[in-house]
Amino acid sequence: MAGIRDVARRAGVSATTVSRVLNNDATLSVASTTKEKIYQAVKELNYDLNQRKYVKKRYPSIGVIATISRQSEIDDPYFSDLRSGMEEEARRLHLGMNRVYNLSDNPKAWHDLDKLGAIIVIGTVDESSVQKLKQQNSQVIVVDNPDIQTEADLVYADFERMTKYILQLFVDAGHTHIAYIGGYNIDVSEEGEKKFNKNEKRLRAYQQFMQEKNLRACYKLGAWEPLEGKRMADELLLEEEKFPTALLVGSDPLSVGVYRSLQTAEKTVGKEVAIASFDDIEIAEFLTPNLTTVAINASEIGRAAVRLAKERIDHIRDESVIMTFPSKLIVRESFIPS
Repeated sequence: MAGIRDVARRAGVSATTVSRVLNNDATLSVASTTKEKIYQAVKELNYDLNQRKYVKKRYPSIGVIATISRQSEIDDPYFSDLRSGMEEEARRLHLGMNRVYNLSDNPKAWHDLDKLGAIIVIGTVDESSVQKLKQQNSQVIVVDNPDIQTEADLVYADFERMTKYILQLFVDAGHTHIAYIGGYNIDVSEEGEKKFNKNEKRLRAYQQFMQEKNLRACYKLGAWEPLEGKRMADELLLEEEKFPTALLVGSDPLSVGVYRSLQTAEKTVGKEVAIASFDDIEIAEFLTPNLTTVAINASEIGRAAVRLAKERIDHIRDESVIMTFPSKLIVRESFIPS
């Protein structure tokens, strides 16, 4: 059976153009000759117009459901860049993006999501909530949650691969006493209820690596903020008879607190203790010594999520897509691999 892509190839236009012409999109400006080519292709291929996915009217607009508050998004460089990338791409593609729910603000209900073209979910919204969401709107794109099993488009950074890569660099440099300092994974329900657990991507990769290398795992978890980084490093200093020679830290803000703890204890970062982190926020370059960290292109992840949403809105594809974005280790003085 011919599909919309077959019609597009026969007419010599994009699948998006075919979809908008066949659905009488009033905002589309296209020559009458192009329309004739499309309808001629429909006729020649015996394309069944009743098979189109536009059963009900949906607006060319994207809804956004985020697990953290808007203020937290502004304060966190990663989430701020992610949102900026989404907004820029939505404007470029002429898509609305004005329906935003921040689950940490405890919204009581999600309204009229079935009228939106697609929904982008940012963060670890729990599995059952994603399933309920899909009952309202099947066009779902999930950002930063690779563990979702419900059929949806997934977009995320390669945290687990990069975690193991850094740990291998530590081992290659002679480190065997390696600790991890990070934050809890936080699953959020549609009511904004938070569930804290240890199923966090970087911690999971750390534990797997240490087990595979037959090395003792030593980790601390807390909130994702500088003061918690200091607290967890202070605890390691008290508990470990011999302090780890290498620390992998789950985020740069946590590393700020770790630095403060180690400096108070007169531990020399980069010599006595190697440190690598994630995010590459601006402050990483200005710590003393400056921080080796993983750069993540959050803005491009946001743009990709919007592009996937646009494909869903235009019904260019039915199958789900998984996009994993590579990250880059920025080597600085806190850890220079040998």
